[in-house]
Amino acid sequence: MYEKIPALLKKVPQYAKLALRLARHQELTLKEKSILAGGLLYWASPIDFIPGVIPALGQLDDLIVALSSLNYALKKLPPDIRKQELLAVGLEEGEIEEDIRYLKALAREIAGQTLNFSVKTLSFAGRQATKLMIKGTGFLVRKLIKWSQG
Repeated sequence: MYEKIPALLKKVPQYAKLALRLARHQELTLKEKSILAGGLLYWASPIDFIPGVIPALGQLDDLIVALSSLNYALKKLPPDIRKQELLAVGLEEGEIEEDIRYLKALAREIAGQTLNFSVKTLSFAGRQATKLMIKGTGFLVRKLIKWSQG
């Protein structure tokens, strides 16, 4: 699942060039350019749904939003112009959608692993706390018995 990450990261400059080209494109409306800009600002902003301090997931959601806004703007162009813009930056039709699907699957995988790890960690901590309580209770009972005997 993780083997595609380096190839996808190599495409980031191509996606950035495409975003610049689309931001200047006369075929796109102000609304479409605003959605594109919003997605790119979300990527750059430290404030988002999944904070960047959460390893991997924090960066994946930024990239998914940025690529989705880029794809939205791209889809608003006529097919011939869309193909021309993609070729100009070295990308092919459908490549953005494929990368978005991959990133979503990767995010689900990482979230599942994180949840599984959290459950195991909490379970272990609960068992250890129970053992400590049992030992502590036994210790207190022995002390009470000794104290009551005099």
